[in-house]
Amino acid sequence: MDRKDNKELTLGIFAHANAGKTTITEHLLYHTNVIESIGRVDTGNTVTDNMKVEQERGITIRDSIVSFELNDKTIQLIDTPGHVDFSAEVERAINVLDGAVLVISGVEGLEAQTYTIWRALQEKNVPVIIFINKMDRKGADFDKVIAELQNNLKIPTLTLKHVYQNDNGELKIISSKKEEIIEELSIVDDEVLERYLNGEEIDNEWLNSKMIDLAYNNKIFPVIGGSALIDKGIDDLVDAISKYLPTTKKHNEGYTSAYVFMVRVDKNGKNAYVKVLNGNINNRDTIKIDEETNGKIKNIMIPFGSKMKTVDSAYSGDIAIINGLDVRCGQIIGNNKGLDKYISFVKPLLTMEINPVNKKDTIELMKSLRILNEEDPYLNVRYNERTNSIYCSLMGEVQAQIIKTMLEDRFDIKVNIENPIIIHKEVPMVSASSKASYTCVSGIELEVSPLERGSGFRYVSKLSTDFMHLKYQRQIERLIDYYKNQGLNGWELTDMEVALIGGQFDSMGSDPSHFNIITPLALFRCLKKANMKLLEPISSYIIAFPEEYLSGVIKLITSKNGIYRITNNYKGEVTIEGEAPASNMMNFPLELSMITSGRATYTSYISRYDISKNQDVKMEYLGPDPRNETTFVINDMKASLDSLDETLMKKKKESRSKFARIQKEKEMARKI
Repeated sequence: MDRKDNKELTLGIFAHANAGKTTITEHLLYHTNVIESIGRVDTGNTVTDNMKVEQERGITIRDSIVSFELNDKTIQLIDTPGHVDFSAEVERAINVLDGAVLVISGVEGLEAQTYTIWRALQEKNVPVIIFINKMDRKGADFDKVIAELQNNLKIPTLTLKHVYQNDNGELKIISSKKEEIIEELSIVDDEVLERYLNGEEIDNEWLNSKMIDLAYNNKIFPVIGGSALIDKGIDDLVDAISKYLPTTKKHNEGYTSAYVFMVRVDKNGKNAYVKVLNGNINNRDTIKIDEETNGKIKNIMIPFGSKMKTVDSAYSGDIAIINGLDVRCGQIIGNNKGLDKYISFVKPLLTMEINPVNKKDTIELMKSLRILNEEDPYLNVRYNERTNSIYCSLMGEVQAQIIKTMLEDRFDIKVNIENPIIIHKEVPMVSASSKASYTCVSGIELEVSPLERGSGFRYVSKLSTDFMHLKYQRQIERLIDYYKNQGLNGWELTDMEVALIGGQFDSMGSDPSHFNIITPLALFRCLKKANMKLLEPISSYIIAFPEEYLSGVIKLITSKNGIYRITNNYKGEVTIEGEAPASNMMNFPLELSMITSGRATYTSYISRYDISKNQDVKMEYLGPDPRNETTFVINDMKASLDSLDETLMKKKKESRSKFARIQKEKEMARKI
């Protein structure tokens, strides 16, 4: 059969850290004859965790891709990180999936990352099979995990197998009875319910078809279990993947499109990991990267077992690695019409300063960080030329440690990562407008307006091209997009609209450099009049713990200015959900563990931003700084105040000559 007609299933495997996800991946590859022997995480010889730092720490840090044949399907499997600090990799994987396996420890049950992963999978409507692992361990409780899935995550489960330890400690797996399956299906499907209530005989073939249909359409979620370590339940998992997860829908509507979900840089340049959404991509093709740029494909590879295979073409549904394109994560290449939504749930919590141990490595460090930033745009690496300081955005301390190790192992650069600051944002409280002009022929007027919380940043032009040439309007938009990253306190602008409402240009007298100066001036004049406020991140949390610790946990939450509600109390275990300022929750997991003797599970995520009680949190300003207009114009833009509008003209000191005046202005700027 031609490869373009293959039935393909892009499958993600997800779990909280240490739930056994990578071990399950190894066993899947072994059971489907991809590998001859099973690797172990503790010995560092697994197929997917092949980075040195992954093998040393025994955790998955980056997505890994392998493939195997299953009946008439090609499974393209993505093994994802389990630690919350590497949620960006999880986000990228979820955007290209046809189905997923969610692994949960039978001992620990639902853990922090489980909640985050589940929300993201549901937002993307990904069909999911749940595998309860580690059922051979002491304290494993299959029924308890089922109850947590149903009560805490509100999951309509379809329990295909029951797993338990007998009196001798042996692991037993038995199939659910037909009546049990019908009862679970009747909760989510009216047709099954009607037949069940009417006492009709339900045919096995019809029932199987109904189960598959409901699983494909995200109405019910099959649950099985076992222990990957002792190879129990893996055959059941293989069967479930084959039966209950749908293959990619092929699209060949006469154009080509692909989604870039991962980027890796090596000695051969930049490698783009893509999911082909429509049509096919051919080696040596020229493909549209964005509205202004095309790129030529140099090489195409697809996963073939545990290796990569060079091919001439990648087709709709394929996961492929493409070399030769200058692209970024999250980008659509080719035609982007009619595409599904792509989720984004990752919000880095901290900004940290990163500096080389040896100052002579500063330039090499910046080059290395740019490569890492290509691979993970959420790092948002920034450099301050005035202080030679480098900053990046991180999810937490674990990611900081991994970045530090990667820089040393991969680039031979030792660094210190320190001075963490909670990332804030800036919003206007009132509308404001301001003008700025240059040489009396180039001018703009901007208006800033507050938007609903969570709306993000929006730019619009309300100006006809009769008043402002299109090329200048596009330049203004690019400049606004750049300067929105740092407001009056140095934080990103959000929940606001910036509108171009007035302006002028002269076909002979205007120059692009004029707009480089007056656009940020007009924007920051607006900000200074718009009563800007700082927003801080708010953590939503879920805590599960024995009821005996209830009063102590509530007292701890209250001390963090948190709010809470009790959402479940099952067999003496309480679940509390609520919110608190993220800055107050940095040490919360440790404090919670101390007061509950380590018997609580805690998960949190940044759910929203709200007005901060501390309005004095500042971020060092990087790059040209329009907050001080005189310094900005003279030092940053290398211009004179002479040709600017009255707002700056009145700041000048009159002198007998233009030359003397400019020299005095430069001297004044140096002192500021």
